[in-house]
Amino acid sequence: MFIPILSAVTAFFAILTIVFRRRGKSFDGMLCKFISSFGFMSIAFIGFCYHMQHPFYFCLVAFGLLFGLGGDVLLGIKEIAPKYKNKLIALGTMSFMIGHIFFIAAFYREYPKFSIFPILTAVVLTAIGAITIKVFKLKVDTKMCIMLIIYLLIITFGASVSGYIYFMTKSRTFLIAFIASVLFVISDVILSFVYFTPIKSKNRLVTLELTTYYAGQLMMAATVYLI
Repeated sequence: MFIPILSAVTAFFAILTIVFRRRGKSFDGMLCKFISSFGFMSIAFIGFCYHMQHPFYFCLVAFGLLFGLGGDVLLGIKEIAPKYKNKLIALGTMSFMIGHIFFIAAFYREYPKFSIFPILTAVVLTAIGAITIKVFKLKVDTKMCIMLIIYLLIITFGASVSGYIYFMTKSRTFLIAFIASVLFVISDVILSFVYFTPIKSKNRLVTLELTTYYAGQLMMAATVYLI
């Protein structure tokens, strides 16, 4: 019973984050974002305490969520310290990237069978992403462009791996992990347009980006309880 209540409270603060961001209240939005991220970690921890099984999966997912919290902190600071925007975006991206690597490690921990298909899928999707960066003329320098491509490769690989494991096992846990991973990809693609394109009205994009991101975080944290 406690997990659904905690999930509802976390979702409430996630919604508040979106509301505050739309109203231009950066500090309030940042505070609610931190609370939401802490809530995701709490869901994973309490979910593990319910059955005390799969400790390595729990630890890897928890570290992934922790680095997600780190990314949230860095991007949140950007909202109140725009002077350091570019550096904070780069550091935040790095933190999220490490978090996704932990998620991938968690997937392979539970299903340690290698297949070339997730790699090929990730490479194809990353190539499409690289072409998209060129076509839409995202305002990024060479270093950031390389980081974005590497980041896209990692998150699409995470989605491909979790999808492949679900296809092989028909596990409810990996169905949820796959959906969460796809939501992460959607969220980050939208975020790149928010940060690196000259679109004037971005409220709808920000709302969609945060909604998919929080849904992904909540589902990924829930896999610890469900596995």
